[in-house]
Amino acid sequence: MSTAVEPDLGRRFRHAAGRFPTGVTVLSTVEDGLPCGMTVSSFTSISLDPLLVLVSLGNGSRTCERLRRSGVFAVTVLADAQQEVARWFAGRVRPDGAGAFDGIPWRPAPHSSAPILTDGVSFFDCVVEQVHAAGDHTVVIGAVRAFDVLSDRPPLLFVRSRFGRLTE
Repeated sequence: MSTAVEPDLGRRFRHAAGRFPTGVTVLSTVEDGLPCGMTVSSFTSISLDPLLVLVSLGNGSRTCERLRRSGVFAVTVLADAQQEVARWFAGRVRPDGAGAFDGIPWRPAPHSSAPILTDGVSFFDCVVEQVHAAGDHTVVIGAVRAFDVLSDRPPLLFVRSRFGRLTE
């Protein structure tokens, strides 16, 4: 059973939660040979034995349903110079399929064949282990089948509704 959240309460909650900095990733999947992806800031590693990660996707996203059907996904942790890539994959106007990746360097992940953005800092190639409904989002736990570091560049951060950079 869900109850509607009053608009002001939701806005204030988002404002308070936005004080917690997150990394920025692009989650991708491939269904029937067609890649798709979206920006995701709710990503975390959750287990070393077995290797598991967690992502949270908005229920209304194109990628969420495709990920459910494909059963596989990859997550690329973005580098601090990839703000435009993050904006691109967060927008709803990008084309479907391979067109969404035009001009963005990528290669297929070794297990899932989902796109890995090669200018990122690391990647995780996963199979869907569990899916949980969570209000207006879907929580997906992925079993990691492959992973690696792509570069030593600093990661892209997101805090207070803005992109940021790691400072020493």
